[in-house]
Amino acid sequence: MNLYFPPFIYSFFLVLGTLISISSSSLFGMWMGLEVNLMSFIPLIINLENNKKSSEAAIKYFLVQAIASSVFIFSSLVFFVYSGNFISEGFNFIVSLALLTKLGMAPLHFWFPEVIDGLNWINSLVLLTWQKISPLIILSMFFNPKILIFGSLASAITGAISGFNQTSFRKILAFSSISHLGWMGSLMYMNQGLWVNYFLIYILTSFIMCMSFWYFSLSYISQLSLVKDLKNKFVVFINILSLGGLPPLLGFFPKLTAILALMKNIPVLSVLIFSSLITLYFYTRICSSTFTLFIQNLLWVYKLNSKKNFYFLSFLTLISAFGIFPVLYIFM
Repeated sequence: MNLYFPPFIYSFFLVLGTLISISSSSLFGMWMGLEVNLMSFIPLIINLENNKKSSEAAIKYFLVQAIASSVFIFSSLVFFVYSGNFISEGFNFIVSLALLTKLGMAPLHFWFPEVIDGLNWINSLVLLTWQKISPLIILSMFFNPKILIFGSLASAITGAISGFNQTSFRKILAFSSISHLGWMGSLMYMNQGLWVNYFLIYILTSFIMCMSFWYFSLSYISQLSLVKDLKNKFVVFINILSLGGLPPLLGFFPKLTAILALMKNIPVLSVLIFSSLITLYFYTRICSSTFTLFIQNLLWVYKLNSKKNFYFLSFLTLISAFGIFPVLYIFM
């Protein structure tokens, strides 16, 4: 299986757009960084191939992001011309909606699973991680508290329930991302600093998951039962459970810090924990059903290209499995 290396020029502008957004001191600079980031990611989605799914995903992504960017710059212009308390509150309200759309948070998440379903694993990883950096940082500066907490709770519930009956790993990761955005938004609402720690560990766990699915050439749950080697299954399942937040795996640590930070807000914490339990339930169900299912005649077997790939993935799995202990030691 060939790994796709994106053209250098598009990757350069992808990084540059994010750096412009997070380092700008003006709303226009933030908007310009978002636009550079958007226009450099479109060619990466198309992937220089005549693929109908990737072209459709590129069009959907462009339309949604362009509308959200238009709302963002229009509200910034109105705020600049008519500065005042009432206008300032309205500006935060509209900008929060635009950024929630860019992030794919509920109830404005309709585009996110459809777009990621048409991408390869490298582009999926970029969409799940790097493309969220600029909107999250801008949102942390201009959020409307009511919109943010509503979007966060809606994302936690939607991500848990919508991912329940999915068979595509890309869509499962998409709804898992929506659920994690609910946790990050709640942390942003209560404590503006802790969401960064949560996001960094989420990037690590998402990277491990996407690399696992790419190495083993997995796209659907049904393919798991056809994997012959038990070691390969074990590697994938440890990473899935870590992403779901099962203790004592690494993915549990950011949720533990969120629980400790949200202890003063019991209703919000209850919704987040309940949604996380639903997510963990269907992750565990995937693992248990695949391990117990016995197939006599294997129709499909995947062999690793080299042992180095498997050793690298095993190392990442060890980080996922035991990474929480040194982090907890530092935290304590």
